[in-house]
Amino acid sequence: MDLDLPDSGLVFGLRLDGRGGAVPVAADGEAGRPVWLHLERHDPAVQRWLAAAAAVPASVARALLEEDTRPRCVVRPDGVLLILRGINFDPSAEHEETIAIRLWITAGRLLTLRRYRIMAVTDQREALEAGEGASTVAELVLRIVERLTARMVPEIDGMEESLVRMEVEALDDGAAIDRDRLSAIRRRALVLHRYLAPQREALAEFGRAAGERLAGIDPLDFQETIERVTRLVEDLDALRSRAAIVEDGLALKTAERMNRNMYWLSIVATVFLPIGFVTGLLGVNVGGIPGAESPWGFAGLAALLAALIALEIWIMRRARLI
Repeated sequence: MDLDLPDSGLVFGLRLDGRGGAVPVAADGEAGRPVWLHLERHDPAVQRWLAAAAAVPASVARALLEEDTRPRCVVRPDGVLLILRGINFDPSAEHEETIAIRLWITAGRLLTLRRYRIMAVTDQREALEAGEGASTVAELVLRIVERLTARMVPEIDGMEESLVRMEVEALDDGAAIDRDRLSAIRRRALVLHRYLAPQREALAEFGRAAGERLAGIDPLDFQETIERVTRLVEDLDALRSRAAIVEDGLALKTAERMNRNMYWLSIVATVFLPIGFVTGLLGVNVGGIPGAESPWGFAGLAALLAALIALEIWIMRRARLI
């Protein structure tokens, strides 16, 4: 069975054999078997193919090619549009916190579009080539969603472990906490939450509406995936709150330390203010300064100043200022 394929931009095309394996679309395969095409979204040939030759509705093609997307699910009579996000593991996408995968799902064909390499897709391709993959389009979609979710878990767990260490260090006044790392955790949790929260709703909508059209999805399996996404959203909520608490605690400790330093500076200034006044008064260049002609004048002045300091300290202690 010949397929209409774009001239370029096809990352890979596989025809499912219904037994967990797949063959390239160019190879001979069983007629009528589902096809999975994985495409480069920014390739001009792919864009032209989607617009003209792929039997994809115009509104769906526009959604698949959008530059900035948020997770969502749109159920149509002729298929399901599903846009999801995963954590960026592609070094070429250093500026991206998350990367999008766009899916157009029908009973006999799955189109997936990418801008950067998506490890969840790579996992499923390798599983199909090893004969251990999905047997239907619906099962393939479920497995991609599961891998997208599973690959988020170690990242979020790592953020939580780092935050736990910072929480312990925050209890130690002498410990130095990496504020840049703390801010990075809080910012990353915010970004992931921004996409995971609507992704949970998109998957729930897909499970409700699309499951009736695409046979082969076990409702319990899909519900478990949605529950895992929900737990990740809750974990990110907790991470954001805990990171904010640690930052507030650090800010409070810094303010307390500055206040303490300013207090002791004020005490020192208070002690030396009268001494400065006395020495300044005796340093004026006029006649009649007491002790100017006496060999014991300096020693007497030093004794007087020491007594003055002792008196000030005694008064401050009685007043519980020190």
